[in-house]
Amino acid sequence: MVDDASREGGPGATDLQGLPGLALDRRGRERVCAVLNVLTESTFFYREDDADLFFFLRRNQAAFRELLERYFGWRLYVDRQCARLIKERHYNEAVRPSQRALFDLRRRDECLLFALLLEFHEEEGQRQGVTPDDDRRLRFLLADFVSFAIRRCREELGDASPPEARLFEAVRPLFEQLDRHRFVRLVDKKQAEAGDDLPAGMAEHLLYEFLPGIRCYDPSLAARSVVWTAYRSAPSDEPAGDGDESAAGEPLAAAGPAAAGPPPAPETEAT
Repeated sequence: MVDDASREGGPGATDLQGLPGLALDRRGRERVCAVLNVLTESTFFYREDDADLFFFLRRNQAAFRELLERYFGWRLYVDRQCARLIKERHYNEAVRPSQRALFDLRRRDECLLFALLLEFHEEEGQRQGVTPDDDRRLRFLLADFVSFAIRRCREELGDASPPEARLFEAVRPLFEQLDRHRFVRLVDKKQAEAGDDLPAGMAEHLLYEFLPGIRCYDPSLAARSVVWTAYRSAPSDEPAGDGDESAAGEPLAAAGPAAAGPPPAPETEAT
């Protein structure tokens, strides 16, 4: 409730008028409420989810950013295709990491595969001529990524490379997380656009497409080297899928809705 002094321009008026929440309220309370909800309902909010609402967020991102930073301690990232919240810390220490709905890779094989997926995304984008500014999605066969991952493991790890069976086993839970948090999307083969240049035998494979959120992670050689180093230093006899929370998971820290995670790449920052 606003007191009379504030309503009449008294001593408290300036402070209240400066509140980011009130500034946003003047832009349309219903749409402000919708933006705040969609930002917390999923890891990423994409332009294709609701183009009008996304445009409203981009146009007023300074006010949203001030509100979220001031009252929640969250960082807002927005580029031309996606938006996300980044939470630096968790306040309820009674809640374990496994109880939070975050994209949080801890098993060493999944961490390794995700780092390789970033590299694969970069190489496939160059091969297919798909840039970050393209509206078309970069598509790939899961079998092609698995083959790429096996080859790169052999090149980097040699005899220490994990058995192919372990990589196959780690792919399924990884892609379940990637799909759930909207890094990738399974393409209905019946709905694939006519004219797609796909390898023969496509019916035997799963076709995915990358979503814009994948670009919020660093695909550089320096970032991958951290994962390779951590993987080499972990016990070689560690069983697959043991829930290990070793250093191999640290470079790929939680990045779920309003979650902590690597900062977005500067080159994709919205203007």
